[in-house]
Amino acid sequence: MKKRLLLPFLATLSLYAQDFEQFKEEALSKSPYLKANAMRIEQSKEQSKITTRYKNPTLALEASQFEQDASNASDNGFRIELTQPLRLWGVDSDRDALSQAQLTSAKEKVKLTRAAFIKVLSLKYVAYKRLVKRETLAAQELQIAQKIAEISKARFESGTIARVKYLQATLDVKRAKNNLDTLTVAKTDAHYKLLAFAGLQTEPELESNYTFKLKTENAPLSAPELAVLQSRQKEASANAALSANKLEWLEMRAEYEKEPDQAIYRVGMNIPLVVFNAKQEEKKIAKLQAQTQQLLFEQTRTAQNFTLNKTVRLIDKLSALQKSTQALINAQNELLLMYEDGYKIANINLVELQLIKNQMIRTQEKLIDINTKKENNIIEYNYLTGAYNE
Repeated sequence: MKKRLLLPFLATLSLYAQDFEQFKEEALSKSPYLKANAMRIEQSKEQSKITTRYKNPTLALEASQFEQDASNASDNGFRIELTQPLRLWGVDSDRDALSQAQLTSAKEKVKLTRAAFIKVLSLKYVAYKRLVKRETLAAQELQIAQKIAEISKARFESGTIARVKYLQATLDVKRAKNNLDTLTVAKTDAHYKLLAFAGLQTEPELESNYTFKLKTENAPLSAPELAVLQSRQKEASANAALSANKLEWLEMRAEYEKEPDQAIYRVGMNIPLVVFNAKQEEKKIAKLQAQTQQLLFEQTRTAQNFTLNKTVRLIDKLSALQKSTQALINAQNELLLMYEDGYKIANINLVELQLIKNQMIRTQEKLIDINTKKENNIIEYNYLTGAYNE
């Protein structure tokens, strides 16, 4: 009676469970981690203003007292000087280019973090789903073990098998129950780790039947790390171009001086002389940074191309392995049913029956692991081909 009431209850729960796409979209919109990451763009906008802003003017005030030697009379005067740094025309364009490169780099980093978040969230969901499937399989194994134990009890009571065989069957039930409990604990742990990473305030029920598929087949490499490295290389190049300017600032001066018998107006300019500091070291460092970013980009692109090729081949081979493993499970299941029927009429050994049962369960576990590996590679493929880029 309890089992009949439980089934409708579980069916009701599944109606309200989220599939992975719904769960992912909610996490993307509500995750504090992603919200904090998105603030990088606003910070970069302010940083770009710092890169292009002008220096403040300087105001100098001076009071003077003039004394006459003969009469000991005195009079007052003052001087006002305003100095404004002026940036050279070519430096303006270099600073604008660096500012835009900094903003682009920040945007690419935000995209990278978002894509990596989707990838990790997907992998954690696959790990959780694997344990759900393993738990379901463990429950199936327990049910088979209980069925064998019931038959063993009937045969023992009828005197056709020894008591030790019956005890062996009951021990197998306890082992299967312990395995189920262990997987339940592992599944619960994986579930809460998934929720914690998602950053949600609620605990939604999750379906475990979502299947990951290739977003686009035969897609070119478009991993978000490559975009970040390209933006860093452009930023380093822009910084190198700015560092190539030996002279960036001039100082325009305007001065008014009032003396007792005269007023003086002055306009002038301070021009730094590039004698001892020609910024050779800064230019070399900036060029080396640009070259470093270019080499890192080439290395990353080569490595990720190999990874992409590997995922494509593994997905094909795992798909073929799925089919052959499923065919093996079907044959083992058919053999198990035949052995169960034979065990009922006492012409099959208990050890042989349990061996067939264990082989089928292990093969089903293998199929679950194959499915997990295939989906992990599909997620990696989608990530490398830019399916998770914003």
